[in-house]
Amino acid sequence: MADPYVLGIDIGGTTTKLAMVRAGGEATSGQPYTIVAQTAIETLPQQSAAQFVQRIAAAARPLMATAPTRPVGIGIGSPGLIDHRRGVVVLCTNIPNLTGFALRDELSAAMDLPVDVQNDANAAALGEFLFGQGRGTQNLIVLMLGTGVGGGVICDGRLLTGADNAAAELGHVKVDFADDAAPCGCGRTGCLEAYAGIAGIGRIARRQLMRAGDRATSLRVDGDLTTRRITEAARGGDVVARDTLFEVGAYLGRGIANLIDTFNPEKIVLAGGASAAIDLLMPGIRQSMDRWCLFEFTRKRALIERTSLPETVAVLGPAAVFLSARKQ
Repeated sequence: MADPYVLGIDIGGTTTKLAMVRAGGEATSGQPYTIVAQTAIETLPQQSAAQFVQRIAAAARPLMATAPTRPVGIGIGSPGLIDHRRGVVVLCTNIPNLTGFALRDELSAAMDLPVDVQNDANAAALGEFLFGQGRGTQNLIVLMLGTGVGGGVICDGRLLTGADNAAAELGHVKVDFADDAAPCGCGRTGCLEAYAGIAGIGRIARRQLMRAGDRATSLRVDGDLTTRRITEAARGGDVVARDTLFEVGAYLGRGIANLIDTFNPEKIVLAGGASAAIDLLMPGIRQSMDRWCLFEFTRKRALIERTSLPETVAVLGPAAVFLSARKQ
């Protein structure tokens, strides 16, 4: 059978990315996919959902023409709570006009192709499972470290969805139960996202700077405390920056320990911007895992790796959504 072509669509709050993906071809290309062509459009959240679908369709048609055979279907990764069985966006705070919208059926009608829709973090997990570091595993956790913290879980070869496709809200695993635990954007405190999301990393950096005393550092409380800047400083030997990433890693390790004890994964893949600092995060991660994991065996068997798809998982994930749905 010829390798299938799938259109992958990643809907973001600002930009929507589209790519024509050839699934397979490893024997000749050395990798299990080829991105044949890709493009992007503005999401324009203020626009109606129906108009958005028509703009997606207009951008998709030239991409479809790049495939030598007709694509077998379309996969979509969307933010928010997704009813993947009905193909409906139940709730999307970033793009309110998508809330309640039958995205699957509307795009399918516009493109005359079958469509499957999934939450974007779940899509990333499926992308790693089919095309990335998760290949060859049956039990995988993907943690997306960006503005917030998201993720997905593959259990026994299947995406874990729960009753409402709301399982695996990994960024809201609790890692601090103290009275002064850091506040999270969800309105609660002590969530992993409050320590490993971009705001949390900046908060930890400011705390480390207040403790720094006379230690020399290139970081400033009122300066650029992005994850990228902190990582650059740490790689340059800045001790305060290194201590910041160690502490972030320690909180991340607490969350990972909970996930290992809950899901018994073979592998945990870190993706998103902060994953570029995985070597600087790992000492803290390992310390917490050693302290908090229940079983030494399950702790040691859980490999922690950075994504092999840092630039492409956004579009490969949606393609994997379609391919995975058709296998079930």
